[in-house]
Amino acid sequence: MSKRRKTDTPTRGEVTGKVKENTEKMEEGVEKLDTVASDTETTRETLESLDFSGTAEGTDAIEEAIEEAEDVTVDIFDGQDEELNEFIDSEVKEHEQELQERTDSSESDFEKVSDAVDQIATDQTKDELERAKTEIRDDTEFIDTEQQASQEAREENETLQQQHRNRVHGGGR
Repeated sequence: MSKRRKTDTPTRGEVTGKVKENTEKMEEGVEKLDTVASDTETTRETLESLDFSGTAEGTDAIEEAIEEAEDVTVDIFDGQDEELNEFIDSEVKEHEQELQERTDSSESDFEKVSDAVDQIATDQTKDELERAKTEIRDDTEFIDTEQQASQEAREENETLQQQHRNRVHGGGR
């Protein structure tokens, strides 16, 4: 471990792992929303398909029970949707911001090393500083790639979430 590296600096494996973990949690959340949205649609379709040929009291009770089932399902959906939104805001977007800060810091380091190269007269020292610039560039590209992967996964998740919201709230009574 470098003597100068900050103790909270993650490894590349940790960065990749966090992006993967966040993506998996978002996918799981969207799958749950899909299931509940399907339940909502089935409940609505069931209500629409009934003949209601029994008694007036029976028809009213059946309709009320099915509408209550729909309401409960919508409430479950809304709770899961809110939970997923909180996760996205508190974990995913926060991690993306952290990655952006690391990119900005690396770009600043790159400029500092470039300035030093311009001031150095010894060729061997310049060569090593050029190698440091290459390492900074590689690290920045890695961070940018991971940040982009996280952002793309989040945006896809948000699109699917909105589709499920439309299924639940767009098709209501």
